[in-house]
Amino acid sequence: MTSTQASQAAYVRIAAEWAERIDSGELQHGDPLPTRDELAAQYGVSKTVIRDALGLLHQDGYLTSNTRRGTSVFRLKRYELPMYVLEADDRGRDAFNDAVEAQGGRPYQHIRVETLVPSPEIRAGLQLDDGGLALARRRMRTIDGTPYCITDSFFPYALVQGTEIADPTDITRGGRHVLRELGAEMVRHRDTIRSRRPHAREIADLSISGGLPVIRHDRISYDSSGRPVRLMASAFPSDRWELTYEVEK
Repeated sequence: MTSTQASQAAYVRIAAEWAERIDSGELQHGDPLPTRDELAAQYGVSKTVIRDALGLLHQDGYLTSNTRRGTSVFRLKRYELPMYVLEADDRGRDAFNDAVEAQGGRPYQHIRVETLVPSPEIRAGLQLDDGGLALARRRMRTIDGTPYCITDSFFPYALVQGTEIADPTDITRGGRHVLRELGAEMVRHRDTIRSRRPHAREIADLSISGGLPVIRHDRISYDSSGRPVRLMASAFPSDRWELTYEVEK
């Protein structure tokens, strides 16, 4: 192994060690890190190696720096989102908000609605005819004032035009109840989950590092006839969420 390869291996190893300590909860949000000089002495490496290790941790969203306080851990509260109850809850309230409030958070959402020519992915998911329009209900969800996820819900425009879903205000009882009243009750859901790098809009709106993976969750919901009536696409910063499911035999 060359000296350059050894240096690269060292900074990756050091970054992985500190990431593990943060992920395990040993280090909490706001905890200070040692100085570069202290870390270089601790690991017996150059300050250049430490700089690269810290840079990798910054890129992956583990650290934040302040000119007065130095480098510290950045790790917001992680919330559990039980995906299996989001559509099954009949309490007449938004299930996402209930889940967050039950864990001590204060949820809020900024809503924007638009009518659009859907992308090929959305058109296929909603099984729209060529030329068919979709209505997008775009929501930025915050908890205690901090951006926590983006959720875009797409509907066949012909189904929801002129309804509460087309109004950019909060539907306190949840949009699923509006669909039920329209004769399009969601009875089956198909989820797709993948991890990827954040896109430009997500970096800007969620105020996250470009190296922090997001969990992309897509849910296509169908009525009793098998017609898709909603495609919900969410982007969750991976450091802030646990998506949970229960599977019955």
